[in-house]
This record gives sequence, C-alpha cells and structure tokens, in this order.
Amino acid sequence: MDKIESNIVLEGSSKCPDSELGKVLAPGETLRNVKQVLEQVGLRLVKQTSRVDSHRFDIPVFVCVAGEDNNATQRQSMGKGSSPEQAEASALMELIERFSYANFPRPGDFLKATYDNVDDKSIPFDYFFFVPNKEATVPEENKTRFTELPFSWVPAYSLQQERDFLIPYEWFADIQGTNGLSAGNTLDETILQGLCEVVERHVSSVVNTKREPVPTIDMTTVKDPVARDLLRRFLSHGIRMVFKDFSLDTGIPTVGGIAYDPSSFPKSEIVFCAATATDPEKALIRVLTEIQQMAIDYFRQDYYAGGILPKFRTIQEARYLLSEDNLVPIDSLPDVSEADMKKEIEKCTTALTAIGYEPLVINITHPTLEIPSVFVIIPGSEQHDNLSRDLNTYYYIGRRLQHLGYFELAIDWYQKSIFEHPASSCHCYMQIGECYNYLGQYREAVDSYKTCFRYGPDRVMQISLYDSALTCMEKLKAGSALTS
Repeated sequence: MDKIESNIVLEGSSKCPDSELGKVLAPGETLRNVKQVLEQVGLRLVKQTSRVDSHRFDIPVFVCVAGEDNNATQRQSMGKGSSPEQAEASALMELIERFSYANFPRPGDFLKATYDNVDDKSIPFDYFFFVPNKEATVPEENKTRFTELPFSWVPAYSLQQERDFLIPYEWFADIQGTNGLSAGNTLDETILQGLCEVVERHVSSVVNTKREPVPTIDMTTVKDPVARDLLRRFLSHGIRMVFKDFSLDTGIPTVGGIAYDPSSFPKSEIVFCAATATDPEKALIRVLTEIQQMAIDYFRQDYYAGGILPKFRTIQEARYLLSEDNLVPIDSLPDVSEADMKKEIEKCTTALTAIGYEPLVINITHPTLEIPSVFVIIPGSEQHDNLSRDLNTYYYIGRRLQHLGYFELAIDWYQKSIFEHPASSCHCYMQIGECYNYLGQYREAVDSYKTCFRYGPDRVMQISLYDSALTCMEKLKAGSALTS
C-alpha cells in the first residue's frame, strides 16, 4: 500500500475585516461559495434551510435539513450568528462537516490493522488510554486487548511536531464523538475552529465537574460593537445573564454563559453553554449566539435536546455559576489572537503543549466537495459524558467489540466496566441492551433498557431507549403470535 498522508499544510489565512467572528471571508461570501459548490456537485445533500427563531431578540437561528443523497446520521444541523447570513452559513457548514465525517475513512485513506502492525508509525501508546482523562489508571488486560483489536489507522497531523502519525480512527471517533469536527473556508480556519471546540468541551467539563468558583466577567468592560449589540437584545427583554471566565490554565480564552428568562421560569429552562475563540470578545459573541440557538427566543423546555453540559432544573443547581463574585474585565482573559490564523494555531498549540496536551488533526475533506473539513483530536482532553459517567477503557473496548459484531464479548466488557466503574452503568446498560437486541434476545434487551433508566439517562438517551424498547416489545409480541 502506498504511504498515506494527511495532506495538512498550514499556509496562513488572513481574516476578513467584515467577519464578526474573525473568519477568512464575510458570511455572505461564504454562503454564496458553499451554495455554488452544492449546486455543482449534483448531489442532493441539502433539502432546505430555514430560519426558525421568532425574531423576539432578532438573533437569527437557522436549521439545515439533509437531502436524500446525504448519508449523515444527523438529519438536520443548526446555525447561529448575529446576522442571517452568518447563521445560515453556520448551519450549512455543520451539515458539510457531518457529511464529510459520515464518509470517512475512505478507501485508500487508511490501513486496516492491529497496533502491532503500525506501532513504529503510531502516536505514543499511552495516548490511547487517556480516558476519561490523562489521570486514568488502565489495567494491563485492557492494554493487551486493545492491541488485539483491528482499527482503521489514519494519518493525523501533530500540530506540535509538524508531522503525521497513524492513529486508530474508530477508537478516537468513539471517544470524542462529533467534538472537534469542523468545516470552513480554508484549512487554517477549519483547524482553528475544531481546536477551539475541543478546548471548549474540555474546560466546560472541568468547570462543571469541580464546581469551583471561576471569575465573573464584568460586562461593562466589553468593547466589541457586535457583542454589545447582542447583549442589548437579550437584556432589553429582561433576560438574566451571567458570564464566566472558563479559560482555566489553557492560555486560550473561553467564556461560559448562563441565562434564563425570569418572566417564564421555571416553565422555561436555564441555558448553560460556553464558547472558545482566540479573542475573548469573539468568544463572548459565540456564546451569546449559542445561548440563542439553545433558547430559540423563549427558553422553552425540551426544545433543544443537545448541548454538551447538563440541564439545570432549578436556580439552586446553577447557584455556583450565578454568583457574581470575583468580577474581572473581559480583557483579563487570555488573548492569542493574530491577524493570521496560522499564527493563532501555533499560539494555541504552544499553550496546550505547555499543559501536556498534543493536538492532532485528521483531514476528512470530502473529495467531491473539496470544502476543507477536519477532525481535531486532543488525547486526554475531557468531555462531560466521559467524566461525569466515568466512561473508561473497559467501556470503549466493549464498544469496539460490539461494532465488530462480537456481542457476547462486548457484554462481558460492559459488565467489567459496571463492576470497576459503577458511574458508567447508564451507558453500559444501554449498550448491553443493544447487544441483546442484535442477538435477537429481545426480553433481555428490554430488561437492560429498563435498568438503564435507573441511572438517569439524559433526554436524548431516553428517546433512544424508548424507541429501542418499543421495537423489541413489538418483536416479542410478533414472536408470541407466531407460536400461539
């Protein structure tokens, strides 16, 4: 097999002065370019895009619905921004990143092998076991089993070492999910966005898990006109908002935001999110538009089932974030912004390397679209589910065995995870149910799904559990009818 390469080269990308988020092109130009590409490829990847907010705050939110030629699992994507063009472009770019992700790896882009066949070309062995974080203790049994599992090994570019390594794609894709996916105007822009997203998830998870006080941002110190205007739109409607410095020790600015509508709470919900950018005021713009995407004007309960952080049910649960102690100006947050995105990537990489993280980039650009798309991976970075549910190597080995069709073996590994890491029980019982479902043992599957409910699945998981359990019960009824 010929050598496989990431083809990642940082060439430098200057920012457009007309982009409120510091992108290479103005939103309108990005939108025109993307629509032109989608029209030229002759694939029905997009069914429609539509604006879904009610104009209460006049902060646009768009939904993009996947077309019949789009095989991405996620059938719609959302986009937000301070202008309709930015919001629609955001929704389309998310759809493109998910389509590119759904069609990767492609033939010729990977080597199917076990670790022993690639160890001299791989990232450090320990990187595979930094889950749920770098401090994880991993039994030798798990390391041995990992080396026996086949993976699609793909090239990933180390931003620190400026060279390619091979990494087990399915392993990291399972651990990170869609965290780190990005599509953009240039490769530099795309890498920077994906890098910021992984940092955002990491610090958000740490802050939420430790629940220790973090500085409150003094909003009177905000200077960016776009940020000030977005704030005005919320505050003029009486929305209660507090913004926090979530940057921690990363050296990269992250703003956490919490907001709710006192006029309708507790019938409406508390929105909690965060955003990372190279400039703290750009991070604030991102978190303000993210709040709107999750709230859609009226903070309706259960409208937005996604999100990377928990849903607070009461003010008391959110008290550690609503406190406005330790007020700091926004310019006290780290600032790694530059006019050139290549320099920003280098500064972010230096900051992360200083605290023991090595960012890796997989080029997932779809050859038909040729719109730059990447998957940024930072081994050991934390995520809310992995940390709060203690998802560990037993669990992820079970996942790999399940995907390979070894369902009985997978169940054994999930049970080991439950025994050694009880907090992983919710996810493990969900997957045990799936394994029994595939084995045609529908009664055992239903029992496992029921057990999963005891451990507090989130709303997205609850929907999946109901659907799977109902399907199994219908199959049991059909079987009973045949034998009666």
